[in-house]
Amino acid sequence: MYAVFPRLRLRVNLFALPAFALLFLLEGVVPASLLLLASLLHECGHLAALRIFHVPLRRVDVEPLGANLVYDDALCPLRASAWIAFSGAFANLLAILLCLPFLWFAPQNLPLAFFALANAFLAFLNLLPWSCLDGGRLLFDLLLLRTPPDRAPDVERACRTVSRVSAFLLFAVLLYLSVLSAFPLWALLLSALLLGQVGRG
Repeated sequence: MYAVFPRLRLRVNLFALPAFALLFLLEGVVPASLLLLASLLHECGHLAALRIFHVPLRRVDVEPLGANLVYDDALCPLRASAWIAFSGAFANLLAILLCLPFLWFAPQNLPLAFFALANAFLAFLNLLPWSCLDGGRLLFDLLLLRTPPDRAPDVERACRTVSRVSAFLLFAVLLYLSVLSAFPLWALLLSALLLGQVGRG
């Protein structure tokens, strides 16, 4: 179920708002705001790449696990598609590099340190080779660039297998850490939701 805003080319999943409210409740106002800011920066990286490669944006979908920029794959060459997939994580990595000099002189600045960690988390998460994430799209595009066009179905099956196996392994590791220690429960819940999306992909 979505609230649609045609003039803004925006769709908002009705479950997104409760999910964001839960994030603020569990993490607090400042950490949740910094995490959402890092997520916005990630999407701005994708948007910048779309503009650089002259790929028109169809709409923005706001989901409980983040935003998704929808564009026409048919108008996007493979090399451009790979750069677009990587650009979100690149924006997060760039933010970390910009934070490091300030953290060097002010290591006690906890909000800035959390913002750097939030960017690192988003970059790592989105580069995982899962079908529902940028990393899965990046892996698929890079393999297609080195594979004859008639082997595309084989590449898709291989990427789907890598996606499911790696998602299951990470979930198992997070479950193990959650049982043994005070590992954040939200990370386990997030991985479970992503694992469900990978399974449907």
